[in-house]
Amino acid sequence: MSVLDPGHFRRALGSFVTGVTIVTARDASGAPVGLTVNSFNSVSLDPPLVLWSLSLRSGSLPAFRDAPYWAVHVLAAGQENLSSHFARPGRDKFDGIVCDDGPEGAPRIAGYAARFGCKSAFEYEGGDHAIFVGHVEHLDLNEADPLIYHGGDYGRVARQPGDEEEPWARLAGRGLVRGEPGNWSLTEEGRSLLGDLADTLPGHPPADLGKDNAATLAAALHAWLGGKR
Repeated sequence: MSVLDPGHFRRALGSFVTGVTIVTARDASGAPVGLTVNSFNSVSLDPPLVLWSLSLRSGSLPAFRDAPYWAVHVLAAGQENLSSHFARPGRDKFDGIVCDDGPEGAPRIAGYAARFGCKSAFEYEGGDHAIFVGHVEHLDLNEADPLIYHGGDYGRVARQPGDEEEPWARLAGRGLVRGEPGNWSLTEEGRSLLGDLADTLPGHPPADLGKDNAATLAAALHAWLGGKR
């Protein structure tokens, strides 16, 4: 059997586009634990099973091994900073993060494209990783494009030329708003973009952009996006 060069193997794996997730749980003391994962995948529809893997060297491994429940958050476009925050080792990753618990009891982080609340079902050995399989007991889905990862960089879903979307759908797909049409709010990125554009959008003075007015904000952002993809 030939021996693969680890660096070459890693680069080849990086050519595969994945989504980005944050997996959360609570340790034996009830403290929240979480980390960024891109090894998430589906296993079965009936029963509903999903999996992800964690390095055997991870300091979070004991907590996830003991946790009866954990949750997978599929990150939405615009959540790059949140992904990077939870990817850094050796820190309180929930410091400054506002969250509650999902129905299964694992910490719930806002703004996701989808969330799977799981009961831990199986753990398998996979070389230098532990493979966790969970039974999905709770599911939440939002209308937002996912954050994607390729070759060490974040990306977004590219729309095909000629695709037409309603203004709200385009804004949600770019991670600028969350919720549903008629009952939505700006994301942090959406608010930041509005602030940057306040002096450049014709017909929308800065005073108008500070309000959560659906028609005004959607029209302003959509006008700026125009034909941009």
